[in-house]
Amino acid sequence: MREYSFIKFIPNSITLMSLIAGISSIKFSIQGNWKLSVLMIMLAAFFDFFDGWIARKLKKSSQFGAELDSLSDFISFGLAPSLLINLCYTHELGRIGWTFSLFYIVCAALRLARFNIENTREQSKTFIGIPSPAAAGLVMIPFFMSFMEFNYFNINQLIFSSSLIIFAGAMMISRVPTPSVKNLKLKPLYMRFATIAVVLVLIFLITYFWQTTLVIALLYLLMSLINLLIYFFSFFRTARI
Repeated sequence: MREYSFIKFIPNSITLMSLIAGISSIKFSIQGNWKLSVLMIMLAAFFDFFDGWIARKLKKSSQFGAELDSLSDFISFGLAPSLLINLCYTHELGRIGWTFSLFYIVCAALRLARFNIENTREQSKTFIGIPSPAAAGLVMIPFFMSFMEFNYFNINQLIFSSSLIIFAGAMMISRVPTPSVKNLKLKPLYMRFATIAVVLVLIFLITYFWQTTLVIALLYLLMSLINLLIYFFSFFRTARI
């Protein structure tokens, strides 16, 4: 009988844990447990970050693992957050609110399908459009605000959540270049500052979890808007020429 090394199954096992977390998020959303649902999506994102990295380090990447990862991402960062935002906020809009969720789900599916066939060397340093885990993080910004001990934001959550789910869906299928952190390489001097920054973020996450998560998500939202403006500026400038 043919024997297999246990190490070969580690990356796919991590991907399966991400899938399980995503499915669990759907369960908690249906039960109305918003906080656990959000935490499960964040846990899925944690596993999703490391499965590909470990596969590359162990040199155990495979087509099967790539397809399994896409399926997991669709459930955890496509279906789960769209259902969560609809059950909590956009259900008040009736069919229009459900249309927003369907739009986001379809964009996530198109994004993952496109990524599978366009995973070229050019995309190792940058993403084309925002990845699905980042889109899910943008969609969950209203929840980060509501989970804080003191809510400092006086905004219409229905309008805000609807705008975010449309923006995140559109950005997933856009051609806007966004940075890829997974393959970022820094010089030794910058690596020290990056290490200190990561340690500080971890300290704030332990002390002020939801506040720190909200700040990170808002910074990414701001970066996405800036990248979008730069893309449109470059597009119109090229069109004039």
